[in-house]
Amino acid sequence: MGNSISDEEQITTLYRDMYGRMVAYASSVLGDPHLAEEAVQDTFCLFCVKADTTLRHENPRGWLMRTLQNVMRNMQRHRAAMNRLIMRSLQVEHLEELLVYDEEDVDLLYGDLAARADFQLLKRVVLDGCTMLEAAEEQGITVEACKKRVQRIRAYLKQKLADF
Repeated sequence: MGNSISDEEQITTLYRDMYGRMVAYASSVLGDPHLAEEAVQDTFCLFCVKADTTLRHENPRGWLMRTLQNVMRNMQRHRAAMNRLIMRSLQVEHLEELLVYDEEDVDLLYGDLAARADFQLLKRVVLDGCTMLEAAEEQGITVEACKKRVQRIRAYLKQKLADF
């Protein structure tokens, strides 16, 4: 790219040219269009942060594609680590390890695997450390019903995550 156009214009042109291709590629690799868009956005953020060097790179489009591959690999590693952690946590009583993960990550990665109400109940017990009594009162159900729902959602998630 020539120096006659601004960095912002160069980035805008690259974004317009590459965004659709990158999302299509990321969707095919990740199997999820939302994660694909996130990966592409993260890639462009990195590109912009390093614009002084990336815009002068001999092949900025190649840089974007290689970086997208790295971003996707990191996302897949993170998801696999979360899967392993969730699988371990579903087998033990104390689930403090989950607290190191951002709640939004947990919702994004696993919120679609189970009924929203059941998933939120499990999060209250596992991530927030609520007692069964507290969670039951919040839900307006008996403690026994709460225990049964938590037990059922754990078993369901364990089975679903084993499929990954």
